[in-house]
Amino acid sequence: TAPGYTTGCSHPRLLLRGKRYTVGVASGRSERRLAAIMFTDVVGYTEAMARDEALGVRARARHREAVRPLVERYSGEWIEETGDESLSLFASAVDAVNCALALQEQLADDPELRIRIGIHLGDTLLQDGRVYGDGVNVAARIRPLAEPGGICVSAELHHSVQNQPNVEAQPLGEQELKGVSWPVAVFTVSGRPSPPRAQLSAPSTDWRRTVGWPAAALLLVAAGLAVWSLRSPIDEPPTIRSLAVLPLEDLSGDPNQAYFADGMTEALISNLARIASLGVVSRTTVRQYTGARRALPEIAAELGVDAVIEGTVLRAGDAVRITVQLVDARTDRHLWSRTYQRDLRDVLRLQSELAAAVAREIRLQIDPAERARLAEAPVVNPEAYDLYLRGSHLLAQEGASRHRRAVELLEHAVELDPDFARGWARLADGYT
Repeated sequence: TAPGYTTGCSHPRLLLRGKRYTVGVASGRSERRLAAIMFTDVVGYTEAMARDEALGVRARARHREAVRPLVERYSGEWIEETGDESLSLFASAVDAVNCALALQEQLADDPELRIRIGIHLGDTLLQDGRVYGDGVNVAARIRPLAEPGGICVSAELHHSVQNQPNVEAQPLGEQELKGVSWPVAVFTVSGRPSPPRAQLSAPSTDWRRTVGWPAAALLLVAAGLAVWSLRSPIDEPPTIRSLAVLPLEDLSGDPNQAYFADGMTEALISNLARIASLGVVSRTTVRQYTGARRALPEIAAELGVDAVIEGTVLRAGDAVRITVQLVDARTDRHLWSRTYQRDLRDVLRLQSELAAAVAREIRLQIDPAERARLAEAPVVNPEAYDLYLRGSHLLAQEGASRHRRAVELLEHAVELDPDFARGWARLADGYT
């Protein structure tokens, strides 16, 4: 263990629903990190230990020997193992999936060692050398759903890799996971792994002899100055003055629920557009990217924005879960991710909270008047809000019959909740 780091006792530690793992964060520090969380385990390990303990111990050692080098090769961080399980974190969802594919490909012809892999993309909290977060629990619960030699990922993770040409996915539907209050949409993934990103390697010759010690010293000084000059832009968050909110993906699997995700997308765009210092692409413009399977930098270049927000929406009765990710479009790097769960009565507050969180994340200064506008989040009648979304969805479509039906729905919405200002505003649009 490096000085200044803590491991607790010798058993791996992660303070989460009975399991704890160590992570390389200095003692006393706290760091929140968006990560692709990967769990692996050995199929049949418990039975092997019961039948032949030596065989089980060998399987565990071979598991570690297979997983850890690949995790490091794909720029991941090996956290720890407990029994036959291992936990790793990746800054990139693409790296995590390619690592999992490479691992399964490497073990494909090994009849004695088969593993299952589960991956989830979520927020983690690293504190006092330990990692916390419900995202770790989700990844751990997804893993047993994988077939021996298979990989399962959450919808949040799938959303980040669905444009990768080497990755194929099949939906398993929503799954009820132990210790997770929401159904989680799960996918199986397969394909051929892409090679890890190029690593800088030392040249084979002794460069000190080739160029001589004086020149070598000058090269070292120059390299140091270059690193120092580049350090600040890397450490500081990127400057974001414009962004696009791509249509949020509906995870319900019901085409009749598409209006809800559409309405949440429009609300997020509307709230962000209230911030005077931020340029936000209109809903009309981004609608063309609904269901698009294209690289985010390409979309961002077409729209001329610094960043992109993408995410998913799931509604279950009067409960809503929305997961959003902020991506630096210039580097395709995920900057921030958050999952919100609210009752439908508080959906307006949820929308305002989300816009304020994005503004904080990109370091925008919001004047008091703008902050007050974002804080305007009255409770709304759930049925009235649902009617409002249905009416708004129809109002955006062509056809006299759809228009008449939209007005009927909006009229009913304001009858149920006369204080619902957005309902009245949209009804006025219907009358004009």
